[in-house]
Amino acid sequence: MMIGRRSGNSLKHLVDLGWEMPTIVTSPEEIPSGTKLEFSPWGWSPAIYNKLKPFFRYATAQWQEHPFSRWDNRLSHLLSRETGYRLLNEIRVLWQRFPQKYDLLEVPTQPITINNYEQLSHIFKKITPPAVVKTPWSASGRGLFRIRNYEDDPSQSDWVRGMLKRQGKVYIEKMLSGIQDVSFQFIIKNNIQYQGHNFFYTDVSGQFEGCAVGYPVNPSPHFRDTSKVLEALHQGRDIVQEALKRIGIETLYWGPAGIDGLFFENEKKEMKLHPCLEINLRYNMGLANICLQKRIHSTARGKWKTALFKQESWTDFCKRKKRENPLKMEDKKIKKGFLPLIDADTEKLFGAWLELE
Repeated sequence: MMIGRRSGNSLKHLVDLGWEMPTIVTSPEEIPSGTKLEFSPWGWSPAIYNKLKPFFRYATAQWQEHPFSRWDNRLSHLLSRETGYRLLNEIRVLWQRFPQKYDLLEVPTQPITINNYEQLSHIFKKITPPAVVKTPWSASGRGLFRIRNYEDDPSQSDWVRGMLKRQGKVYIEKMLSGIQDVSFQFIIKNNIQYQGHNFFYTDVSGQFEGCAVGYPVNPSPHFRDTSKVLEALHQGRDIVQEALKRIGIETLYWGPAGIDGLFFENEKKEMKLHPCLEINLRYNMGLANICLQKRIHSTARGKWKTALFKQESWTDFCKRKKRENPLKMEDKKIKKGFLPLIDADTEKLFGAWLELE
């Protein structure tokens, strides 16, 4: 694992639990002679590609076959929201063709593409709120402008106008009445391997907050019907996997992929699953949660969360939580308690932790 610096990145507390940690390096000079590397960053970008470039001399022979072994503008386009909309279009075709097979799903119409300010102002007069403006490049609920009513005019927003100028276009989608966020996780390398689903939480602005361990706590009466939820998840998995094959994703990209979906209440007051709000061609918190649950007792329930720490310090927060909810193990797995997922002894602006009840 490559990091920028060793200071403040200790994971000794996880080693103490018996977790195997990767070897950490900060430069190519630390790579042992004869070592062959494969490259799998959290997410690809021109900056990450250039950071890894000095390590490429240690690459395996197979690296030359990797779709990202040479960076070009085609890859930037692949990592944009356009790929998600292409996937969504295939999903919509399948959903319309096989309505009985996918009866617990509902796929709204394709988003409207806005290419200039005049078009933005014109379209806003025709849409019915609530809606959301999305940018081509964004992640984790960022890059969004919510239109809750007619006072939220995107054509008057400096942020939307700035994004339209910098990124060349924006999109407008209908905002759904959300019940529960979910993601479908895959590993792609010559084929498409399903890893599982993940329930996650977002804040009021749509930004990622954390993931559920076990079935999520959700106040909606719709979500009490667990058999219906599980059947919808099966339908969502099947339609997403088939659509990924149809766009030939395995020829374009190798690595983890998370497809965010949403259980929502439609206009008939029915719960439906929208299987593809966006695709994340990178490691993501959903896949991390699936991997993390292998370390957690099967009966454990709770969540893991992320947050920024500005008032209470990260180290003070960890000390307090450890006192209030000490860690308890059973069969070498975590059953209850608080566990920081990053160094708890060094001050951080950003923190991540597991909390089981």
